Amino acid sequence: MEFSRFFTNKMMYILLVVFMAFQMFGAFMNAQFETISPISGQNVVDITQSEYMQMILAQSPSWVMLYIGIFTVSFYMSEYNNGFHKNFISMENARVQIVIAKLLVLGMFTLLMFVIMIFTDFVGRAIFFENTNIGDPLNFIKIIVGQFLLHWAFVAVVLCITMIVRRMVANIVITVLLALNVIGMLLSALESLIHDGSITSYLLINTITSPMDYNNTGDFLHVIIVALVYFAVATAISVRFKQKEDLH
Repeated sequence: MEFSRFFTNKMMYILLVVFMAFQMFGAFMNAQFETISPISGQNVVDITQSEYMQMILAQSPSWVMLYIGIFTVSFYMSEYNNGFHKNFISMENARVQIVIAKLLVLGMFTLLMFVIMIFTDFVGRAIFFENTNIGDPLNFIKIIVGQFLLHWAFVAVVLCITMIVRRMVANIVITVLLALNVIGMLLSALESLIHDGSITSYLLINTITSPMDYNNTGDFLHVIIVALVYFAVATAISVRFKQKEDLH
């Protein structure tokens, strides 16, 4: 049922097309004006796809997080507002299954976003940069896997917040603030004033927007651990809340 709702959701297709258009436009603008990569200091047209993807994901606001966050809010609230879930939520284990099903569907949407981002970037770079070098293939795969898991964890966090708040506008505002990483930047600034630590580097949004050396075992494990911890905690809270949710 969730997969049926997903594939018949018109907003999903609109978001994917708009995202594709903006990704292509971004490549065009980077080719028109000399843009220096903050990671390597090279002109963007000369960098590899691996570095280009990290640069795109590190931008604020993160457009990928905005799109998947807004879709998550819309996908959940559309069912909640029409009360359709009340028809089957009393069934055995239905509440847990609802959370798991939504996470799987939203994970599929996140995967689609990544596929379209990679495809559009490749085409855009081929047309406007005349550069299709992806860099080290293994590093490229690690970036995709790590960032996908991080963004899926972000979806789990947004879904958890949406289930608790249950207000469309409020949830969209929260999603935008998360994509802007307002909280992460404030905490990082505060941490730098108090002591030279690295606690805030384990915040989910900070990890997503920080370019990592995925060939470094420590950095790669950092990404995987952060993704799995946030995903597990957000999922556990969502399941617990759904089991206690009052339908009236």
